[in-house]
Amino acid sequence: MSTLPSNVSQFETGPSNAPSKKERPRIGGLLVTVILVVILVGVIAVAVTRLSGGTLTRPTAATAPTSVSTSGSSPAAAAAAAGTPADATTQQAIQQVIQQVDQAQIQAIQSNDPKVMAATATPEFYQDQISTNQDLIDAGVSDIKLINIEWGPITINGNTASATDWETWSTTFEDGTTEQSRDRNVYTLVNDSGTWKVQADDHPDQQAGGNGAPGPPSAP
Repeated sequence: MSTLPSNVSQFETGPSNAPSKKERPRIGGLLVTVILVVILVGVIAVAVTRLSGGTLTRPTAATAPTSVSTSGSSPAAAAAAAGTPADATTQQAIQQVIQQVDQAQIQAIQSNDPKVMAATATPEFYQDQISTNQDLIDAGVSDIKLINIEWGPITINGNTASATDWETWSTTFEDGTTEQSRDRNVYTLVNDSGTWKVQADDHPDQQAGGNGAPGPPSAP
């Protein structure tokens, strides 16, 4: 006969109260947090560097749009200057009229006949031209010559136009002396039945006052 163990527990192997394995700490969440903090610190550092280095600057007066002053010009010139740029055909027509006005003034001085200036001027400006030429003659001017014209902007406002140019003139006096001057002219023109005529000629850079006529005799 075989006998069975009366107490099975006595024959069990291995300790009954074996210690459990230690759990590995979870570091994934902590690592992500550290990375986000580092990124945030880097972004703040870059922003502070740009602000201190002047990369992000406030607009200054040098970059702001500038406006053109019309002080010293006639009301008609100020109104015309507020118009739109003239097309190429109109610009050419206006430039031609201004050149004709200048050449007519030269011819009027040489021939002592002011009537040649009437075709390209309004009646009011024609009278101004007569007065201007008389002032030049009284000052001893014997001859004037247009040396050069530098064209500036030409604008249209309805039947009125404004044209800016820089004219260089040579003035000869009775004693044989010659003077040369360069002056900015702001012409006001009106469209008279399809024909442009000069209504005024302002000289905003000249110190001498007047009714739109040139100041010194050496600057027609």
